[in-house]
Amino acid sequence: MNIGIIYSTDKKVIEKLVQGLKKGLEEQGNVVKLFPDTADNFTGLASCKHIFVGSYITASIKPRTPQRLRDALSRATGLGGKRSIAFIASGMFGARKALLALMNDMEKQGCFIIDQRAFSSEEDAYNFAKKIKLKED
Repeated sequence: MNIGIIYSTDKKVIEKLVQGLKKGLEEQGNVVKLFPDTADNFTGLASCKHIFVGSYITASIKPRTPQRLRDALSRATGLGGKRSIAFIASGMFGARKALLALMNDMEKQGCFIIDQRAFSSEEDAYNFAKKIKLKED
């Protein structure tokens, strides 16, 4: 099954989480396509059955999805109706609000949110990805 991961490139920790997710999902036999928020196009995203979207905590009081990631979500075609999972790099404060902000931006683009996670490490993301059961239909 094709799975897409759209992620923020502002923080290196997100890229490490993406690598953990990619490794775990590929071990299940999935084909993982990576789409950084700096990508010019999102060719191949429409063929993905599930979409993961990764961000980070921008502020603990009033977190927002980073502007570049919001722009990338608006440029990405084929998100409507896709089963989607929001994830962030966990921090001390603001994780829940950051996830809510990210999910809100994803829903504006038509994503169907099936899960959300705050990962503390690449290993944490890997363990989640190798155990998750995603529907193929």
